[in-house]
Amino acid sequence: MPAAVVRPAPDLDEAAVKERSHAFFDAYDRASVDEMQAMLAPSFVWYEEQRFSDRAMTLANVKRRRDRHVPILSRTWGDERVYASGNAAVFFGDAKEHVPAFGDHAASDEDGANTLVWVRTGDRWTVALWQWDMGGIAAERQRWNSWLTEGTGFNHKPNQTLVDAVKGRKPGTALDIATGQGRNAVFLATQGWKVTGVDIADQGLAMAREEAAKQKVKLETVQSEIEKYDLGKDRWDLVTMIYAGDDAKLLERIKPAIKKGGLFVTEYFAADSELAKAGPGGWDPKVLEAAFKDGWKIVRDDHVEDKADWAGQRKTKLVRFVAQKL
Repeated sequence: MPAAVVRPAPDLDEAAVKERSHAFFDAYDRASVDEMQAMLAPSFVWYEEQRFSDRAMTLANVKRRRDRHVPILSRTWGDERVYASGNAAVFFGDAKEHVPAFGDHAASDEDGANTLVWVRTGDRWTVALWQWDMGGIAAERQRWNSWLTEGTGFNHKPNQTLVDAVKGRKPGTALDIATGQGRNAVFLATQGWKVTGVDIADQGLAMAREEAAKQKVKLETVQSEIEKYDLGKDRWDLVTMIYAGDDAKLLERIKPAIKKGGLFVTEYFAADSELAKAGPGGWDPKVLEAAFKDGWKIVRDDHVEDKADWAGQRKTKLVRFVAQKL
């Protein structure tokens, strides 16, 4: 008797990869051992935070969750991407994972970046790799803490554009957005300003407080995403945005927060610089000019080539901008 012909599994398009990937995570979140067993390749590996789990270990973990009646997990998906060709397909997906309260553990939410590698073996598609990496604000905080504590690749002195802007001005209340390790916030405090520094990096803020103590000046620090921080109205005599991105929407929150006569100061990569194009973005001078056209006096509007305070202090195109509220 001739051997039965095994027809290969059909090719997967983007929609099919997403559907299968969501089904995989749904099976895991429900602790369905049978469904997981059917989807895992013999060589399956789960890699998370420098720990490896093979197929047997992963299934044992799912079984323990099932036997303990751990509540069903849920995920809210964000950015998803698929790359498929031949006998392999790769799924990338950012998800917020919700873990319900269980026993002594409180409910929690965790952002993560998931990667699944699907492989075609005969008449089936199975998962050969699941990789999870910390995502969202937690990952960003970790990156900034690492950069700030390493202390390399950036200027530790106060930004010169800021130094020039406040020279001879009567000190008042100042908000330093993305204060980092506090180089600009501490400088302002030594000049008599009442300063609040906002950042997501807790270790960076600790460094800022330590430096302020050494300088024997007061500094208020707030650990927060700037999107969630209340800037207030007519609250600040100075708001800085020094190497803190190019969010035009943030400008619309900053402007009403500044008192009459107060200053807005920013320095960042220019949008047409090679560094900006490589990833971090940059200011288009026209965007700043338009944002501060009405009700403001533009004090400084430079588009220059000079050493950046960040990115290894390389020479690149920069935007230096200062505006005063009328």
